[in-house]
Amino acid sequence: MRAQPFITLCKLLIGLGLVGMTLNSPAAQQSSPTDKGKIKKCQDAAGNWHYGDTADEACRQSKIIEMNKRGIETKEVAAPLTDEQRKTQEIEEVEKEKAAQLAAERARRDKILVSIYANEGDITAMRDRKLAEIDAQIRGSQATLAAQQGALARLQAKAKAESNGKPVPEQTQTGIGKAEAVIAKQAAFIQSKLQEQAAVKQQFQADLERYRQLKTKPAEKQ
Repeated sequence: MRAQPFITLCKLLIGLGLVGMTLNSPAAQQSSPTDKGKIKKCQDAAGNWHYGDTADEACRQSKIIEMNKRGIETKEVAAPLTDEQRKTQEIEEVEKEKAAQLAAERARRDKILVSIYANEGDITAMRDRKLAEIDAQIRGSQATLAAQQGALARLQAKAKAESNGKPVPEQTQTGIGKAEAVIAKQAAFIQSKLQEQAAVKQQFQADLERYRQLKTKPAEKQ
């Protein structure tokens, strides 16, 4: 079926009462030079179609379709996003950015991993050295802790003997307080080092597994 000239199409639409805006409407007179020879149509919220040189105000939130003089559709302009759609789009963009950053960081770590270690043995050797250093710190702190616990026990026994129904001497009380503070500090230090030790084991295990993947990954085609 041959497309009818645009003027014929408009007459038909006017006769059917479907045209909500004509070329003589105030909105149509605001069309730009680049829109000359084009016609736009849109459908408002009530389902009514509007035609003219520009998009009708009633269709500001609707999809716009451009047609040539013969009434053939040539371009489609999507409807503007709603507030909810815009928020969803912003969230998706943030998530994409995070994913891109994680991928970049992963690529950076992979590059370092294969450049530092010549083989799996180098990874386990480095792990063992770090664990040994932490273990030495733990043992040193445990020795200090044990010494302070012994000192505290002696001071508490002294305080008991000195009191005999009387107030404990200030010097003894001060010594007990200092010993208790050192014990608490050493206990916290040991706990933190045990956690660090576990984290080192976990990290090196992950590095070892990733290293194996990178070394067994087929070379990409050029």
